[in-house]
Amino acid sequence: MRRALAAGGYRGDVLFENLELLRTVAARGGTVERAKDLFVERRPPSARHFRSQRVRQAYDSQAQPWRLAAELALLPALLLQARAPGGYLVWAAAAVMVAERGRRVAGGRQVFAPTVALWAPAWVAERAITAWVALAWRAAGGVPYAGGRLRHAASSMRALRRAEHRGTPGADRPIC
Repeated sequence: MRRALAAGGYRGDVLFENLELLRTVAARGGTVERAKDLFVERRPPSARHFRSQRVRQAYDSQAQPWRLAAELALLPALLLQARAPGGYLVWAAAAVMVAERGRRVAGGRQVFAPTVALWAPAWVAERAITAWVALAWRAAGGVPYAGGRLRHAASSMRALRRAEHRGTPGADRPIC
């Protein structure tokens, strides 16, 4: 956090603030450590609030081009699969296996119920659609958020390094 403050803060006009902070620290020469064995209890929001977050969470992927490309490829792939619907079982099994592997990382089995991975096919189907909706929001000027629009999910490492080399880190960005 000290590196972000020394850099003049970090952009607050982005949707994916956590990633923005991590990238700002790394771009300024700091070290980002991931505590994979730290679990934070999350309480489910209301159904209305949950629905309102779906596209915004998909919008975050626009800060991660490889992830965005994979998510955008999901819908066409799933639509092509309609010719042989039995293949959906393969997709579902693959999603559950990947989710289960993630659940087992760093002691996650002690924290997450065994049935959690069974939700993965629903998440994949939902993200296949919301990734495209988020892309449409981007083309329309940004995702609606708190009465306004946020155009950027997060700054790229290249942009943050370029700002650092200009010698004015943070001078042209809102400070948080």
